[in-house]
Amino acid sequence: MRITGGERRGMKLIEPKGRDVRPTTDKVKAAIFNAIQWDVRNAAVFVDCFGGTGAMALEALSRGVETAWIFDSARASIQLIQKNVEKAHYTDRAHIVEGPADRGLDQLAAAGVRADLIFMDPPYRMTEAPVKLAERISRKKIVNSGGILMIEHEKSVIMPLTMGYFTQIKHKTYGITAVDFYRFTPSENEKEAQRDANCRISGQF
Repeated sequence: MRITGGERRGMKLIEPKGRDVRPTTDKVKAAIFNAIQWDVRNAAVFVDCFGGTGAMALEALSRGVETAWIFDSARASIQLIQKNVEKAHYTDRAHIVEGPADRGLDQLAAAGVRADLIFMDPPYRMTEAPVKLAERISRKKIVNSGGILMIEHEKSVIMPLTMGYFTQIKHKTYGITAVDFYRFTPSENEKEAQRDANCRISGQF
């Protein structure tokens, strides 16, 4: 398991022991980031809702994304993520939150953080989690207009074409794995509210 691109390309990460964590393979990871390479160039915030090893967030940071937020509810995974973040020397750019994804997203909303890229790779048994989380993200406005949501899942699972304000733009398969890509397209009222919020944050109001 390695970082496949950017300034830390080729760096080997610490792998999990046992089968409780199912990390995204290097091949799939590289394919995902190649599919969104133009969005990555302009992204400031990456969120991984089911961190596992931290590999996806570290890939994003290596490729130039400014900040990453990583959620996981398992203590062993949090410890592994911390080790990999330290090994990659990204402790100042990675925020690790122990707890379930919905709680982590609520924390982002409370802090006024808006993501540009969000990745979900929940345990395969949690088939309804991506839809519920996507609707939560839409409702709490945790992603910038035009932001990308990526969901990795078993190929046999059919994901909806729309979830909240997310619309599917790509569907890729890699062996038994599939990844669906969604773009966040809020209503005109939502866009106007987001512009106002961004202006207030920048001090223009």
